[in-house]
Amino acid sequence: MVLFAVLLSAAAGLAQQSEFRVLAFYSAKTEPDHVQFAEGALEFFKEIAARDHFTFDASTNWDDLNSPDLSKYQLILWLNDFPSTPEQRQSFQRYMEAGGAWLGFHVSAFNDADTHWPWFVDFLGGGVFHINSWPPLPAKLVVDDRTHPVTVHLPESYPSPINEWYIWKPSPRLNKDVRVLVSLDPSNYPLGLKDVLISGDLPVVWTNTKYRMLYMNMGHGDKIFTSSTQNKMFEDAVVWLGTRANHAEAPAPAGAQISPRGVAINTKTNKVYAVNTNSDTVTVIDGIHRASVKVGIRPVSIAVNPATNKIYVGNSRSGTVTVIDGASDAAIATLKVGDLPYVVAVNPATNKVYVSRTFSNDMTVIDGASNATSTLEAGVQADAIALNPVNNKLYLTGYEGNHVTVIDGSNDRISKVPVGTHLWGVAVNEATNRIYFANSGSASVAVLDGASNAVTSVGAGEIPCAIAVDPTANKIYAANYASDSVTVIDGSSDKVIATVIVGARPQALAVDRETHRIFVANTRSNNVSVIDGRANSVIATVPAGNSPYAIAVDAARNRVYVTNVAGNNSIVIDGKTLVPAVAPAPQ
Repeated sequence: MVLFAVLLSAAAGLAQQSEFRVLAFYSAKTEPDHVQFAEGALEFFKEIAARDHFTFDASTNWDDLNSPDLSKYQLILWLNDFPSTPEQRQSFQRYMEAGGAWLGFHVSAFNDADTHWPWFVDFLGGGVFHINSWPPLPAKLVVDDRTHPVTVHLPESYPSPINEWYIWKPSPRLNKDVRVLVSLDPSNYPLGLKDVLISGDLPVVWTNTKYRMLYMNMGHGDKIFTSSTQNKMFEDAVVWLGTRANHAEAPAPAGAQISPRGVAINTKTNKVYAVNTNSDTVTVIDGIHRASVKVGIRPVSIAVNPATNKIYVGNSRSGTVTVIDGASDAAIATLKVGDLPYVVAVNPATNKVYVSRTFSNDMTVIDGASNATSTLEAGVQADAIALNPVNNKLYLTGYEGNHVTVIDGSNDRISKVPVGTHLWGVAVNEATNRIYFANSGSASVAVLDGASNAVTSVGAGEIPCAIAVDPTANKIYAANYASDSVTVIDGSSDKVIATVIVGARPQALAVDRETHRIFVANTRSNNVSVIDGRANSVIATVPAGNSPYAIAVDAARNRVYVTNVAGNNSIVIDGKTLVPAVAPAPQ
C-alpha cells in the first residue's frame, strides 16, 4: 500500500491519541484545476488534523481502495477523482454498507451514463450529473439547514469562492432520504459565461441519510480554501463524519450554453444576426425588418465573412455549422464539424472558417469557397478566437491552458506563446498591433505584442471576462465580472486610466468607434450600462430584457443589438437616444 502520512513525526504522540483516522484519495494526473484543489485540500486537512486530533493520510493509488486497507479508517475522502475498476468500487460499497463514512468533493461524484455504476447513483441520492456552469465563478450560497453539525457555524448565506457548479437530475432533494444542507442562491442566476445555470433549485451540499456520507460541490481550482466561512464547514464535516461512526419538491435546475459571439453584424449589408438557442433559429434584423432562419440544434455562436457575404452558425448540439447566404438570408449548407462546436471565427483574407469544439483540442477548418472541411491539430480547446488583420494571425485562448495558441493565417502553422492561465476574453487593437487577453484568474489583462510576442500585464478588477477595443481612441476596455466594473486602459502606454462602476455582473461589452460609447451587458441586473469614452463615466442605464449576455454595435446605423437568456427577442438600443425596443417580429 502506497500511502503518505501528512502528520509530522513530531506529532507522533498526538497521532496515538487520535480520535479517528482519515484516508484521502486523489489523482495527480487529472485536470489541472482539480489537481490544484487536491493540493490545497492536502494542506488544509493536514493543518486541521493536528487541531482536531485525527490522523490524516493520503494516497494517489486507487488500488488502496480495498477492504483490508479501508478497514483501518473511519472516514474516506475523495478529492478529485473516483474509482474506476470493479474491484475498487466493490470494496468501497462493502465499506459503506458496513458503516464506513465518506466525504466527496466536486468531480468525485461524477456519474453520467458512461460511468456505469448504478449503486453509486443511488448512494448519491439518485441524481445523475446533467450540466455544469463554465468557467468557474464565485456564487452566493444559502444554508438550508443550520441545525446540522456540518452547517451549525454558517450564516444564513455566504459568498463561496470561484468554483464550477453542477446540476444533478433528478434533484437529490426529491429523495426522501436526502437531507440538503446548502444550495445555490437563486440570485446567482444566470451563472456562467459559456455554460450557464439559468434557474431552479440547485443543492450543493447534501447527505444521504441511509449512509454516513456527505457530498460537496466545491472542488475546482486553487481558490476553494480562501473562505474562512466555508473552511469551517469543511472542518465540521470531517469531524462530524469521523466521530459519528424531509424535503419539499422544488423547481428543477436548468442550464444552457451561451457565447458572447451570439450576435454579429454583417458590415457589408448592416444586417444583424442573433442566435436563438431555444428555438434552433437565427434572427436576421435588417433595419426595421426581422426574419428567422432555421439552423441546427442549439446554435450558440455566429461569425460573418463580409467579403463573401456569408454567415456561419455553430450548432452545439447537432455538431454542425450552418452556412447562411447573406443575400437571401437562407441556409445554403449544413456542414458536419464534430461534437460541440462552440467558437466560430472567419478569416476574410483567406476565406477560411475556424471552428473550435468543447472537449477537443482539434479545430475544424472550413474552406469558404468549397465548404470542404479539414482538421487542424491546434492543441487547445479554444474558448475564444481573435483575428489580427495586421499580421494575418489568429489567437486562441483556452481557460485551462498555459499558452495562447497562434495560427498563421497564410499557412495554418501553429505556435504557442506563454501568456497565463484562465484566459477568457480576447481582442485585437489594430492601431498598435497588440492583443489583449482577460486573465480571469489573476485580475489582470495580458498584453501581447503582435510583432515580437512580448507579453506584459495590466491590473484589472476581479474576474475580467470580456475585452473590447476602440482603435480610433486607442483605448481598451475590460469588463470585470466580479467587481461590477469596467477597466479602461490607454492603448499607448498600456496603463489603467479609469475604473468605471457599471451594473451587476458585466459579461460582455461592445464599442461604437464613431461615438466612442461603450455598451456593457450586465447579466445579473438585466440592463446595459452606456459609458461615455471621453469622460469615462456612465451616461445611461438601459433595460435589456432578462439576462443580456451578448452585444454588438452597428456604427453605420448607430444601433446596438443585445441578446439575452430569456428567449428569442433581441433588444435594439438607439445609439443616439439610448431608448430600447424589442426587435420587430419576423415578416
